[in-house]
Amino acid sequence: PKHQITPHWPTPGSKGRQWIDFQHDVTLKDVELAARENYTSVEHLKRYTTLGMASDQGKTSNMPGLAAMAAIQGRPIPEVGTTTFRPPFVPVPIEMYHGAHTKQLWNPLKRLALEPQHRAAGAALGDYGGWLRPGWYGEGSPETQAQSEALMARQTAAIFDAAPLGKIEVMGPDAEAFVNFVYYNTISTLKPGKIRYGFMLTEGGAVFDDGVIARLDTNRFVISCSSSHVDSVRTHLEAWRQDGNDADRIFIHDTTQHWATLTVTGPKARAILDTLNLDTDLPHMSLRETEWQNTPLRLARVSFTGDTSFELSLRATQAPALWDALLDAAKPLDAGPIGVEALSILRAEKGFLMIGKDTDGETMPHDLGFTTPRLKKSTPFVGDRSLHTDKANAPDRKHLVGLTVPSGTPPLPTGAHLVTDDATPRSLGYVTSSYQSPTLGRPIALALLENGTNRMGDTLTAWHLGETRQATVTTPCALDPEGDRLDA
Repeated sequence: PKHQITPHWPTPGSKGRQWIDFQHDVTLKDVELAARENYTSVEHLKRYTTLGMASDQGKTSNMPGLAAMAAIQGRPIPEVGTTTFRPPFVPVPIEMYHGAHTKQLWNPLKRLALEPQHRAAGAALGDYGGWLRPGWYGEGSPETQAQSEALMARQTAAIFDAAPLGKIEVMGPDAEAFVNFVYYNTISTLKPGKIRYGFMLTEGGAVFDDGVIARLDTNRFVISCSSSHVDSVRTHLEAWRQDGNDADRIFIHDTTQHWATLTVTGPKARAILDTLNLDTDLPHMSLRETEWQNTPLRLARVSFTGDTSFELSLRATQAPALWDALLDAAKPLDAGPIGVEALSILRAEKGFLMIGKDTDGETMPHDLGFTTPRLKKSTPFVGDRSLHTDKANAPDRKHLVGLTVPSGTPPLPTGAHLVTDDATPRSLGYVTSSYQSPTLGRPIALALLENGTNRMGDTLTAWHLGETRQATVTTPCALDPEGDRLDA
């Protein structure tokens, strides 16, 4: 038999308190008062009582509130009218509003399309930037596995699930001018099919995010932002889109979870892709739209490891097939998957930074060695004025540098302070990243150091939890500064 659901609408005039909006504490008596005060229009009702203005945008309260007003006026709901419905467009479970003691509901982890494949491969999954991602593979200690994976990536090749990387599309007739405005770098000169590394800044001139931007055609760009910054970058872009721009000429779409991205990196990366019949004749920092097994695929030549690397992006439903094909091709070459921990080592060997780890809330692009746009970019961009203030040009700004330690000593502790050697020591900066490099066979580190670019070769004291070490200032790039490995 068919079961019918009978609506349980509020009954005007009944005794007792009847809640309508649980978040804004609107009751049936509030709706009745609005009617007596002649706030009978649904829009007036909403503003008078704050009905439907909570974070659920009325998904748990709008219809009961409208039903109450309709009953008070003796008219059906369609005649009374409805308010404008805003996202979320689907009902929100009341469980979402429990508060702080909701475990993952408080800050839900984003999940990879390849999570079952990673588990089957023995991945140790952890929270990295809000995503449940493989930290390493295998049952050994995290340090041992990460070292082994990083060395494999340098000697043969590695496959990395880079799906969380942001894939935010900006399109429309004014897209070029818009991305040129929101980026520190000049983007207007980027040709279709090419990729450029760049920064987004806050209005205060601080580095907000870094990453590459690809130009698909004249009016279409894809912004690849940091995995943990996708939501904030999207809202950053949307805020500027609505500020002084024609909203009908610029469109922003976050397609991050529509596309899965697998990175193949290392000296034998080309050999792996040749097995899949993918054309690797692609210049560094360029992109090609092609197909794999009748599925659209974006093949990008871009590297976060310093080795020859290819990013393969295709729709998420096809990711398992591509993952299996890449692993099958990699196995005969003594290559395989790597996790986030190994990737962190690889990028640090090259001096590639992570925003929020190797930067702080005051780091500006010239502190990281990127000075040209500040001096030569002719068109306005977000944060441009702030880059020319007294604070931005202060001599004691902290610069990104590298650090070396005496042979045979362990890596510096991350967070260790670099201090002066006088009677009252003060901090000159701190270690932001520190690893044992399996490729170089020695520790490496990155740090933010006061006036660091002018301290190259200086030996400083590193202080951590009451213990001191010696560290020598060097350039951030510890491996292949000429970049020869990119064209292996």
